Amino acid sequence: MSLFSELKRRNVIRVGIAYVLMAWVLLQGADFALDLIGAPEWVIRALAVVIAIGLPITLFFAWAFEMTPEGIKRDHEVDRSQSIAPQTGRKLDRAIIVFLAVALVLVLAERFFLAGEPAPATPGVDSAQVPAGEPNAEAAYVEKSVAVLAFENMSPDPENEFFADGISEEILNVLAGIEDLRVIARTSAFSFKGSGATIAEIAGQLDVAYVLEGSVRRAGNRVRVTAQLIETGSESHLWSDTYDRDLDDIFAVQDEIARAITRELQLQLTPAQEDLLVAQPTDNLEAYNKYLQGRQLWHSRGPQNLQAAAILLQDAVELDPGFAEAWAALADTWLLIPEYSPTRSLETIPPARDAVNRALELKPGMPQALTTRAYIRFMYDFDWDNAARDFERAIELDPDYPTAQQWYGEYLAVRNRDTDAALAQFRKAAQMDPLAPVMWNVSGWVAAQAGRLEESNRYYERALEIEPGFLAAYANLTLNYIQLGEYEHAREMWVRAAALGEFDTEDGFNLIEAMHNPTARQAYIEGLPTNPNWRSGAVDRAFVYMLLGEEERALADLERGLEVGDPYAVHAGRMVIYDPLRDDPRFQAHLAKMNLWPPEG
Repeated sequence: MSLFSELKRRNVIRVGIAYVLMAWVLLQGADFALDLIGAPEWVIRALAVVIAIGLPITLFFAWAFEMTPEGIKRDHEVDRSQSIAPQTGRKLDRAIIVFLAVALVLVLAERFFLAGEPAPATPGVDSAQVPAGEPNAEAAYVEKSVAVLAFENMSPDPENEFFADGISEEILNVLAGIEDLRVIARTSAFSFKGSGATIAEIAGQLDVAYVLEGSVRRAGNRVRVTAQLIETGSESHLWSDTYDRDLDDIFAVQDEIARAITRELQLQLTPAQEDLLVAQPTDNLEAYNKYLQGRQLWHSRGPQNLQAAAILLQDAVELDPGFAEAWAALADTWLLIPEYSPTRSLETIPPARDAVNRALELKPGMPQALTTRAYIRFMYDFDWDNAARDFERAIELDPDYPTAQQWYGEYLAVRNRDTDAALAQFRKAAQMDPLAPVMWNVSGWVAAQAGRLEESNRYYERALEIEPGFLAAYANLTLNYIQLGEYEHAREMWVRAAALGEFDTEDGFNLIEAMHNPTARQAYIEGLPTNPNWRSGAVDRAFVYMLLGEEERALADLERGLEVGDPYAVHAGRMVIYDPLRDDPRFQAHLAKMNLWPPEG
């Protein structure tokens, strides 16, 4: 008798199939139950290992033994004429059918009933999905949705690129203020610039029903703007027009384009939205020109671009002190400079605060300015309650402003330690800005702080799918893998991060070695920079000490960071959400010396 026939006779194959199906069903149920009770991830991994070890053991017993009416006997001891193996095989067939049915029910339940629950995105999903893999809300929400692509610069001077981009962004901002219209944010919409992507590809990535594209030609004091609205399903042109005007009329052109789109999409404008369309931000074209240039540089980021943007925007508000949008843009620029350069926040946050307050004096209901003020109050003033009010008001006024959703999510994570609420805010932000890697990166950060490292990794990997050169995701993956004890993966991620930034590859390797080699730990600690005036140097060391489990040293360095006089150091290292340091009376005492504790005070 052949080996295969013998395996069939002894029901080894049936046992193997039944075991695998039963194991799959068991693991699915265990994963759900363990998630409900918040069990650590190693529990399900340990169960999977035990089940895997059990398979060869089970197959061995199926081969060597047989169930008989008298009990279990060795196979060679059973008379073939008395064997009940065929009856056992039929029972196993029924068991296999039952397990298959249960498996099918679980698959269908996950596909159709659990698809809307928050679950981290995995590589390869449609990038229009939100970080937790949720589809965008209702069909009506998608039907009234538009992406404003970067208008092509047709001017003889290629340096007028900023003007074409600025006109596109201004039209986008006007449309974003219209209720019942979902407008994709600039980062995602402009990501197709120069890519040659088709309308179908853009619609698939952004999940929109309409695309607005066009061109701008500027020559002297004349400008020609061409725009066309395309329905993405059929790729048909619903509307198009060309405007030949003096530069003085550029705001009227933006207004006319926005009105044409509202007519085509049959949107009803409220009186407030009517006022928004006709509003002209400034009468000074030179100030407007500098504003557009400054915003272009702000979007490009980097220390030199941000410093240049601050100069241009300062010029804009000096040319027109009543230019609220320029004041808000100046505040945003001052706010970001410390994150991209060695400049200390004590030098930039006061002017940022003054600029945003001026913007809100001129336009009290400007969502962008409210969001910036909320962030300053949250990150630097520890004015928690007013920060929350500003965030909530900004989101109420403009639910499609992704930065407000993102920063409010960060507030909920830090202030309330509410991971799920924070991730929900990031999902809302990603509906408007699905191709912004920062949304996925910050989701990964918040999940990591909650100890959900595997989930966090999937968010970071999604950020890298969108932008393979996104440095922060590689650095954050390094930290996650260190904490997971996967040191080879940590090394790999650090090599990639070092290749993109000005990092010392060897220093990263030394930290990884110090994490799992106590002998190397002290040598690494002694080699850390000790200059307390190095920007955030003290808090950077504190973060390393936290990784190494050196809480007392972490606390000492946090105290030094506060003594330097820069409260940004506290948040820059994200130390305020680390237990037990946040609740340590010595840490609170140092914060109190700077009027930063208690938070409500």
